[in-house]
Amino acid sequence: MRKIRLSIAQKLIYSFGLLVLLSFGLLVFAHLVKLYHSNLRESELQAQTESMAYINPFARTMDETTTLLETLEACLLELKKNQFHNRENAITLLKEVLADNPELLGVYTLWEPNAFDGNDANNRNKNSYDDATGRFIPYVVRENESINVFAIENYDDKEKGMFYQLPKLTKSFTLLEPYIYEINGQSTWMTSLVLPLLDEQGRFLGIVGADISLDSLQKQIEKFHPLGGYATIVTTENRYLVNGRSASLINTPYQLWSTNDELEAMKGTSSRIAYTSDPSESGTVLRMFYPILIHNVLWHIETVIPKKKMLPNYYSSLWESILITSVALLFMAAAMAFLVRKIILVNIHKVVRATSAFAAGSGEQRLNIHTNDEFEFMALHFNNMLTQRKEAERVIEYQSTHDLLTGLPNRYAYHCYMDEQSTQNRHQDSHYALLFIDLDRFKMINDTLDHAMGDQLLKQMADRIVNAVGAAGRVFRFGGDEYIALLEDVPHLHLAAHTADAILKTISAPIQLKDRMFYITASIGISIQHEWTPAAADQLIKEADIAMYVAKKEHNTSKVYTASMNDVTKREQLLESSMLQALELGQFMLYYQPKVEVATGRIYGAEALIRWSHPELGMVSPLDFIPIAEKTGFIIPLGEWVLFTACQQMKEWERMGLPQLSVSVNMSMIQFQQKQIVHTIERILTEAGIRPEQLELEITESIFMDNAEHTLTILHELKQLGVKLSLDDFGTGYSSLSYLQNIPLHTLKLDKSFINGIVDDFKKQMIFKSVIVIAHNLNLNVVTEGVETQEELEIICGHQCDAIQGYIYSPPVPAERFAQLFIEHNKNG
Repeated sequence: MRKIRLSIAQKLIYSFGLLVLLSFGLLVFAHLVKLYHSNLRESELQAQTESMAYINPFARTMDETTTLLETLEACLLELKKNQFHNRENAITLLKEVLADNPELLGVYTLWEPNAFDGNDANNRNKNSYDDATGRFIPYVVRENESINVFAIENYDDKEKGMFYQLPKLTKSFTLLEPYIYEINGQSTWMTSLVLPLLDEQGRFLGIVGADISLDSLQKQIEKFHPLGGYATIVTTENRYLVNGRSASLINTPYQLWSTNDELEAMKGTSSRIAYTSDPSESGTVLRMFYPILIHNVLWHIETVIPKKKMLPNYYSSLWESILITSVALLFMAAAMAFLVRKIILVNIHKVVRATSAFAAGSGEQRLNIHTNDEFEFMALHFNNMLTQRKEAERVIEYQSTHDLLTGLPNRYAYHCYMDEQSTQNRHQDSHYALLFIDLDRFKMINDTLDHAMGDQLLKQMADRIVNAVGAAGRVFRFGGDEYIALLEDVPHLHLAAHTADAILKTISAPIQLKDRMFYITASIGISIQHEWTPAAADQLIKEADIAMYVAKKEHNTSKVYTASMNDVTKREQLLESSMLQALELGQFMLYYQPKVEVATGRIYGAEALIRWSHPELGMVSPLDFIPIAEKTGFIIPLGEWVLFTACQQMKEWERMGLPQLSVSVNMSMIQFQQKQIVHTIERILTEAGIRPEQLELEITESIFMDNAEHTLTILHELKQLGVKLSLDDFGTGYSSLSYLQNIPLHTLKLDKSFINGIVDDFKKQMIFKSVIVIAHNLNLNVVTEGVETQEELEIICGHQCDAIQGYIYSPPVPAERFAQLFIEHNKNG
């Protein structure tokens, strides 16, 4: 036979049920129900009485205002017939009306051109209430204690001019929804009652209207609290005119916590009441709807009273009943005490002891309860929770000391390890080194790819660094693209340098991600310490970070920290923090170095070179601040400024009478990663008003290091736009002529390294000549940079080079000096 299992709740119900039935009799219940409905009806009547005390004066005011407008309409039409001083009479009439009706904010009339007295032309800008055409559009408004007259504004605006547009369209009375109107620069919530002015044939002549400030109506309705509730005025379009709860609800959509059908049923031409739910009042509310017919427009005044505020007498009676019931419950409690103690308290004590130990951090005390009820069920889950907590603590401890992406120990683990080592005795003659590893250009690659590929790259880099360090030390990930290698018991600096070289070598090996090859390099800063102390942990990081910052200038290298690096770092930090302000203050400037045709000796263009006139550091070389700009991303706005300034200067030279010149501008690899680079260049050309072929963009081979296919697409788009492209610094690094046929180039610029020592080196001359021949066969112009001596110039001229650039003609000079050079040189040439 199956054993019947009773829950604790069931056991208590069976014991408690008989006593509950005896305590709560039907007589008490019936009495409370009757009292509830009686109090509710009394409160409804009282609320209706209090509501009418507010509603009747409001309705009367609106009726009087409507009657006033009709009177004004008749008076203004009568004044129209009078051709002598009728504008002044109209203004006087409007002022008197406003002075006699303090509930109004303003009154106004607006007439069609020449519709009032046919004399608009003689009233142009004559009075404050006429516009520039002389049109009669006075607005008489109350400001503090005075009454002023202005010309109506924005009446032709589709939104702000609804007070004029609607009556003109409908030729009938209009009562506007709440709107904001500016009076002398101050915004005011108001509503307007407007009547059209029609002649005897029904033709539209203008409007006459009265403004009622919603601020005053809001203050009045906020003082009205029937039975502790509030009231609202709802317009025809179901928006709040005013709301007794908050002025911020003016002109917001009317909210009824019921269906739209119920809303339409309640809002009719007769008074209605209804009970609805309202989450803002945490329960049910009484809503009383009172229709207000203003001329031909129907508004409603709604009174909202929380139901709980309507039953004060009921609740006092309820408390009396609760008191009587409590006496009965005392008897039941005495009867239940023995049963509760016998059945429940023993197990509760077990639960309290176990949970207290759990709260104190102990996970060892388990619950052993076998009562075949909820206590046993709770004990089972409690024991499972202990097991899960132990597992969670293990996971949290691991996550607090390890990087989740790579599995390497993190910054916190590094400091814990250094603290631990500082408490142990170390050999006095043993050193340890910290290698601060930062991946070059990772942010740009990560932004170009999706972040999943960026994460995969970071994981592979972590594996490579761990393999390179091996048993010589520990590797940590500090976040982003930064890794730390801590080498212990380093006998001499060479071991740290050797390990850094091994890391650089393994990182620079090509990496394939989703069928694409990437070439990553790193910069490493090295710091050496001799003592294991807690303070040394931060000192190591600080010094290695400074050394890494210096290494970043060259990329794919390592630097050992020296004290002199602090000054370099401070200078670079000063430059980095000053860049944005320097651009805003105009500290950057462009210098121009002439480019000279070899065949004619004439200047045909220039290369724009940026300079920075720093107020503290003087003239700063671009070699110092361009790498910082590229690292921080500031190269984007700076490069755009260079492009725009160079294009503007070309246009300025044209205005000076110089022929159209070509100016070349250097482009960073980071600029080419921008999706809108072609659109940006096209926009700058249009704004500056120069032809695309006047602009030449100088690029380097580095732009093809990542996503060469995308870069070639951009270059072809620029070529199609008409912009010329030049390959700069050819001859440095691993330059190759084989890929030039795929790039839409116009010019090949040979680096100065091509002609260094060329005067006495026949092989260099032959290489120089061969490169020019191949470039010409590819239909490329050739420009040689860095020409300084006459001997170099003669050799260059003898090998059919198209143009040169160098100090032999001129260093980079300001724009004004370049214009003088151009005139002088080409005149002499």
